[in-house]
Parts: sequence; structure tokens; C-alpha cells
Amino acid sequence: MNNEFIISDYIKFEAKPEAIPYYYRLSYRISLTVLIFKLTGGRSGCSLSKIHLITTSMYSEKEMDNLIKYLNKDIRIILNLRFDPTVNNTIEFMLADEILFQQQNGLYRLTKKGSVFAKKIIDNKTLLEYEKKQLNKISTKLNESVMDNIRSTLMG
Repeated sequence: MNNEFIISDYIKFEAKPEAIPYYYRLSYRISLTVLIFKLTGGRSGCSLSKIHLITTSMYSEKEMDNLIKYLNKDIRIILNLRFDPTVNNTIEFMLADEILFQQQNGLYRLTKKGSVFAKKIIDNKTLLEYEKKQLNKISTKLNESVMDNIRSTLMG
């Protein structure tokens, strides 16, 4: 049985041994990132810090729950904004491959190619189910003004 789902010539999901955790694989990272843009991006695009916050929250159910509670106005929640270098590497690859572009205001947006990737993932009901469910909870609640507020509360 062939356990693979092909998005393009070089991005596909296939069953692999557990030597490399799925969340370090470029195909997963690109797929998650296009979903972040499509399901939480809004009209203006996404900042790099927003992509980092959502991606690193995906690593932990507790962190994701905290993010969703924060977005639902639970003032007791303290968020951790961590920067993961693999997110930057993913963004660099996506820029080079024209999956997204950076606007003059510094925010990133999907290209037509990126939107096609996102649609394929969203249309497949069995692919990245957990991620889609969590991103739909975030929706457009995590806009750039909320990100500005989060960044302004950081110590530094």
C-alpha cells in the first residue's frame, strides 16, 4: 500500500521511519506554515513573530491551549514567544521557491502557488487534522495588533 500524498514534484507526505521527527521535516514545516497563512493570516499578511508564536505553540498542547485562552481574553495567561531557527529556514525556503513573498510593510503573504498548496491540504480531510483544528480556533483573532501587544509586553 502506498502511503503518500503528493502536493508537488518535491513536496509530498510519505510514511517514513521515525528517525527524524515529523515536525523537523521540511514538507511538514511548509505545510504548517501555508496553513498558518491561509487559516490565520487575515488580509494584511503575517509577521515573522506571529509565525514563530503559532509554530512553537504547535509543539505543546499546553502552549496551544494557552494561546487560545489568551486570544479568548483570559488575562491570567502568560505567553512564551520563542524563536525557532527552523521557522526562519522554512520561510527562507518558501521565499526562494516563491510560495510566499514579503510585502513592503515587512509582513509575509502567500503567493498563488502557496494558496494552491494550502487549498490542497485543507481539502484533504485526513491530512494535518490536528493542525487545521487548532488553527481554526485561532482564526483571525491573532492579528498584527494583538502581536504588537504581545511583543510590547516582552522583557528585554
